[in-house]
Amino acid sequence: MDRLVFDFLGDGAKILEVGCGGGHLAEHIAKRRSDVSLCGVDLALEQIHRAKRRCSAWQDRLTFLQGSVLDLAFPDNCFDAIISVASIKHWPDRVHGLRECLRVLSPGGMLNIIEAERGCRLDSVRAFVDRWRIPGVFKPLSLFWFRTRVAGLGVHIDEAATMLEALNLPEHRVERIDGTPGLLMSGRKA
Repeated sequence: MDRLVFDFLGDGAKILEVGCGGGHLAEHIAKRRSDVSLCGVDLALEQIHRAKRRCSAWQDRLTFLQGSVLDLAFPDNCFDAIISVASIKHWPDRVHGLRECLRVLSPGGMLNIIEAERGCRLDSVRAFVDRWRIPGVFKPLSLFWFRTRVAGLGVHIDEAATMLEALNLPEHRVERIDGTPGLLMSGRKA
C-alpha cells in the first residue's frame, strides 16, 4: 500500500482524500510524511467525527469535511494529489465524481483511485481475507461477503479503463494490485 500512496507524492504535497471514512489512511500518511497536508472528505458525518478524533494529533495539517465527490467545495486546481481508497463503488455517478476530482487537482497533479475489482480472481480474494485478523471459522463467510458485497460493487477493470479514457488524461493507467483483489486507477492531470 505504501508504494501506491507515497511514490507519487511530492514534497509538501496538498492531498485530498475522497471517501476518507474514519481517517485510517490519513493517519497512516500523517505518521510517515510530516511534510504533507491532507483534507479528507466523506459524505457520512459520523465518519468525519471519527476521523477528527483519530487524527487529532495532526490537526495542524489534517482537516476533515463532510461533502460529496459530486460537488467538491474547493476551488479549481488546489490539490497536488487526490487519493480515494474503496470509495468509488459508492459514488452515484463515477465519471462525474472523477471529473470533479480533476477539477480540483492542480496541473501535473496525480489522481490515484484504489478499489476492489469486480472481476477479481477467487484466489486473490482468498489470500486477501486470509491476512485478516479474524478467527479462522469466520474466514469462509468473510470470503463470501467480500466477493459479493465489496468486490461485487467494485469496478471492473474494463470499466475503469473506459472511465479514465473519458477524462482525456495525457497519462493514465489501470492495473491490478498484486496479491490483492484490488485495482489501481491512476492518472496525471495535464
